[in-house]
Amino acid sequence: MIYGIVSDLHSNFEASKTVFDELERRGVEKIICLGDIVGYAASPNECCDLVRKSASYVVLGNHDAGSVGRTSLKSFGKAAIGICQWTGKILTEENRTWLENLPLIREVNGKLMVHASPGDPSHWEYVLSLKDAITKFKIFSNRICFVGHSHVPCSFVEQDNRYNVIENKKFVLKHEARYIINPGSVGQPRDGDSRASFAIYDSKNKKVEIVRIKYDIKGAQQKIIDAELPDFSASRLELGK
Repeated sequence: MIYGIVSDLHSNFEASKTVFDELERRGVEKIICLGDIVGYAASPNECCDLVRKSASYVVLGNHDAGSVGRTSLKSFGKAAIGICQWTGKILTEENRTWLENLPLIREVNGKLMVHASPGDPSHWEYVLSLKDAITKFKIFSNRICFVGHSHVPCSFVEQDNRYNVIENKKFVLKHEARYIINPGSVGQPRDGDSRASFAIYDSKNKKVEIVRIKYDIKGAQQKIIDAELPDFSASRLELGK
């Protein structure tokens, strides 16, 4: 089975459509979406519709939860709060109900899927460093845990009680090892690379690839401006921050 792993679309339809088209072109059989479908940009309904139509497995992100009242907005920045509130107002009833009922965590064929952290998904913790990963490896027993939330593509491996960061964008999974894999962000990368980020997982050949692809940033920015959302939501897209 060839899986496409996407996360943090953040209402950026231009990036999301480009990525989903690329997944189809590459012959992906099933898509896993790790949440934060909405937030920050101006196309929440379009992104929800795309994920609902195309993704086989979806989990809830913090901005999804914040936009429909499933989590407190106290830990959100001022601008993010305003955008969540705006998003909540323009979501269709169908998309609102769908987000309200998404699970925080899923397990399919031994693969664990969560937006933030497998420990307590509703606390929205980040897995940014090797230290973070070591703590999380001790919480779950699955061979693979896919996470999002950080907007930074990064992968970690545990084997024989040794832990390492995986530097390569393409790597083969070892049978005796366990992995935490973050595909990065489709709609708002924060690693200094403005290109949309996602992952391909070939379960038969045990291969993972982190992929970057260009999209219509100007188009996404213009929609944010037209919706009168905060300027930084538009400007950060071309900076990858």
